[in-house]
Amino acid sequence: MDAVLTEEQQALAEAAEGLSADGLTGARTMLDGGDAPARPTADLFDGFNGLGLDSGAGGTLVDLAIVARALGRTVCPTPWMAHQLALQAASAAGLDIADGLAADARWVLVDGAPVAVREGGTATAAVRLDGPTVSLHPVTGARPRTAMDPSRPMADLELGAAIASVDGHADAARARVRAVLAAGLTGVGLGAVERAVDYAMQREQFGKVVAAFQAVSHQLADAWTGVELAWSLALYACWATEEGREDAAAAVDAAAAKSATAAVFAAERGMQVHGGIGITWEADPHLSLRRAMGDEAWMGGSRRAELALGRAVLAR
Repeated sequence: MDAVLTEEQQALAEAAEGLSADGLTGARTMLDGGDAPARPTADLFDGFNGLGLDSGAGGTLVDLAIVARALGRTVCPTPWMAHQLALQAASAAGLDIADGLAADARWVLVDGAPVAVREGGTATAAVRLDGPTVSLHPVTGARPRTAMDPSRPMADLELGAAIASVDGHADAARARVRAVLAAGLTGVGLGAVERAVDYAMQREQFGKVVAAFQAVSHQLADAWTGVELAWSLALYACWATEEGREDAAAAVDAAAAKSATAAVFAAERGMQVHGGIGITWEADPHLSLRRAMGDEAWMGGSRRAELALGRAVLAR
């Protein structure tokens, strides 16, 4: 694996960052009870649907990770990410994803029972992982649920009979999904650190910006270091999974564990650096913490990943 992004991947990152630049505003709107903004969802589906899949927009799983990180950086609210994860899971299992590439298709991923499904309220179909089985279902009904992170609205779903189903490929599907989720979490952590740094460079106390005090700068440095390490692990996990490397499963577990803890740590540090306003509804730092904790729990969470890593080490 190349240790640096290609020129095309750097251009992709810049494009994704441009599309998601107003993500925080959209997340704030949804937290206050507003509707999800039309953009960048429309642009993402128009230009990047099926990213990382030959039958879709092309590219690699690393390319999808780059976009996931950009969206997480601004806590960007969009059903595009859930749709891409469902496509990745279905493709890994060998299911036909042609219908999922249609402009108006909105697929979601269901791990086990169809309850509290992210972006379920607008879903047209669901890719369900149930034990070793991966199946594709039409969504016949949805009941909204209250979500800790309103920028990722949840719903309990009613699913129709399976359109297609295969056994024995759920682990491969989960691996691709978890690797991309890890990338998104590193973006959440990075955005939290960046916003905290901006604030610390402006807020003054005792005649200095608070960033000059070690009690502030050290914890931000720790948060940034953790997020950068997690990003490296996520990139390797995506590459190793796509290449079918022997250490792919361990790489995904490592990325999932580190990215989740790093994102939550960074979001918490961001709130602390903002001082008293950091815990108020009107301030933005809690948006990062909501996203970090919500995505941390998606597809098993960091504790399960750490447990899997520990068992793998003991089994050697």
